[in-house]
Amino acid sequence: MARKKSWKKLRVTKKFVVDIFGRHIVKEVLKYILILAILYFGVSGVLVLALRADPYWRAVISNSMKHRDESWREYFETRGYDPSQFPIQGGFERGDMLIVQGVGSVTEITVGEVIIFDTGQPTPLVHRVVEIRNENGEVRLTTKGDANRGILSVEKSIKSEQIMCKVIFVIPKLGYLSLWFQGS
Repeated sequence: MARKKSWKKLRVTKKFVVDIFGRHIVKEVLKYILILAILYFGVSGVLVLALRADPYWRAVISNSMKHRDESWREYFETRGYDPSQFPIQGGFERGDMLIVQGVGSVTEITVGEVIIFDTGQPTPLVHRVVEIRNENGEVRLTTKGDANRGILSVEKSIKSEQIMCKVIFVIPKLGYLSLWFQGS
């Protein structure tokens, strides 16, 4: 008889552990997931509003802005610009993450800034502005990838409506996660 009583106590203890601790752990895990989700979406919402860009980050998929040396500066120096004053001095490469800011008007862009613009292709282009000019009363931009030898035909006369945003910060290698999810 003594044996049966201790066995019953064990079953009660096991049931108690499953009922009390099992439910408690599940509730705690769900609570933390909910808190993390609220924080993520809250921070994301604030960043979308503050940076005027949705999404406010982009993963780099090419090396057209990768700096192998300082030769990219020569293009600007021969045209009378001081590239040491440009934002994004170090360039960026495939797998980096770009933090971007929306552009309300083309007047917010200066020579040397890096912009993202629509080329009519599935993937927008991310290059540095090398020229801003007025063509028949319309402002047009020309861009060039820092690692490219020349200017591509799609970037010779960029209209203001093609401009999506400008790059304000680069986080190295963090974009690989996004590229992995996209299968790129």
